Amino acid sequence: MKKKTNKDNPKTSTRNLVYVYLTIAALLVTATALVYWINHQQLKPSIGYSPDEIERPVEPSLVCMVNDAYMGKPQIPVPVNGKTYYGCCEMCVDKLNNIESARIAIDPFSGNPVDKSEAFIVVTNPQGAVAYFESEANYNAFKKN
Repeated sequence: MKKKTNKDNPKTSTRNLVYVYLTIAALLVTATALVYWINHQQLKPSIGYSPDEIERPVEPSLVCMVNDAYMGKPQIPVPVNGKTYYGCCEMCVDKLNNIESARIAIDPFSGNPVDKSEAFIVVTNPQGAVAYFESEANYNAFKKN
């Protein structure tokens, strides 16, 4: 009498196929979650600020100009039309290169558009958010109000 193998049993073969698909799906979900977590961690400012550190001017190279966040470490320089902008990741680099509105902010004092590469940049909260001013004079006038 011939011994049956797993190949001869359609139920076992189908079950094994389902296990393979479930394993692949679990690996894809895990990899996607890991990539999301890594990117999410990268976008967070690397340090927090105490109240006396807020409203201080910051070096543009330490700011992600897409996320409008002080990152606390040098960012990726993005030269566009003879000016240098900064982004924290390749997605931000792409936006700065291709989307003009990513390179422009509104001065909170004057309401005028300001080129982020030429702005006076100030940290505005403990999470590292920044504001862009046309000049230090606009910033000082804004503080008085």
